[in-house]
Amino acid sequence: MKKILNPKLLKKLIFSLFYVFNLSNLGAFEIKNYEKNIKTSFSIKNVTEKISRDYLEKNLRDFVASGRPSRFVGSVGHKMTIDFLENTLKKFNSPGSVFTKQEFVPDIERAGKFYSDDFQKEIVAKIPRTDPNYDHWKAFTLSMLKTLDSVKDIKGVNFIWEKKGSKKPDEVIILGANYDTLLNDPKSLIVDSKNSMPGADNNGTGVAALISMVELLDKLDLPRTVRIVFFDFEELGFLGSHAYVDKMLSSMSNDKVVGYVNLVMLGNDSKRDDKEKKFSNMKVYLRNPTEKNSSDDLKLLKLITESGNRLYGTIEFKPEANSMNSSSHISFWEAGLPAICFSQNWESDFNPRFHTSNDFVETLNMNTYIQAFRYITGSILAWNYDVAK
Repeated sequence: MKKILNPKLLKKLIFSLFYVFNLSNLGAFEIKNYEKNIKTSFSIKNVTEKISRDYLEKNLRDFVASGRPSRFVGSVGHKMTIDFLENTLKKFNSPGSVFTKQEFVPDIERAGKFYSDDFQKEIVAKIPRTDPNYDHWKAFTLSMLKTLDSVKDIKGVNFIWEKKGSKKPDEVIILGANYDTLLNDPKSLIVDSKNSMPGADNNGTGVAALISMVELLDKLDLPRTVRIVFFDFEELGFLGSHAYVDKMLSSMSNDKVVGYVNLVMLGNDSKRDDKEKKFSNMKVYLRNPTEKNSSDDLKLLKLITESGNRLYGTIEFKPEANSMNSSSHISFWEAGLPAICFSQNWESDFNPRFHTSNDFVETLNMNTYIQAFRYITGSILAWNYDVAK
């Protein structure tokens, strides 16, 4: 006699299968041919918002899960993230789309010099040896040098996805985010390469925003070229971006690079802890006006923020020209290229979970993250399609 499945159990099974099916198709979207003819701000918002809030959050959670418990260079999680990014980006292969995997030998000596020079400039020259902070930052510097030595035999991997422009392919804008993580002891700042570091905000938000952007751009016919880069070894002296820029400069041919837009930590936003006591209080960083080529940063800033403010004025990215020496935009500055960095408000609303084991998706302000994605994506489309109103 055949066993009959319990009706209640059958109902639960059907519901589970339905849930899994819908989760796998969450946010799946279609852009019709007439929607690709982008000429107005309304058209940009219509296309940008095809990617739902739920889908943006799913991409973030999927990326963070791919590298558990940590994306520290050389770790198991780091290797799983490399596989995740490669498998994900390969799927976006519409006409004009190009995917490249760039392996590089990290310049450990360069990174070591960066940390040593920074210690001499910021600590030795400014803090007395009797000050406890002197030994504190000395221990941090020595820890970074030791960490660099421990990964000297590991190759780095950058991933580059590009959508060639159909009308002006030589006009290129580059966006990027780092995917590796670093954990520091919260008191001593000494590197901990063994424990968990989920890296949801730092820099899961930047990476997931760009993955979502890739999926959108892959469905469009772009007049100009957009290049998106996912950098490795950035938490260890910005070696991934340095390797990328070094190779890019040697093979730029006739490309006219408008500039580089760095996405770092786009999900931390509080009102209680914000010194200015308000939400959506973010920053965009550029070079100090006294520095060479700083005017080029201003042009890039204007290009992006004027459109962003017009399209999505519910979030504010206030310019901060302080030459923030953290993250991949530094490598572009050193090469004399325009670069700006969209990020949290480091001065007024710093994420206390930075480089800790508590950097979870659940700690983020998802509203701000969604707004940031749409602000930046909408701006890139406005530049691409020459939409000024």
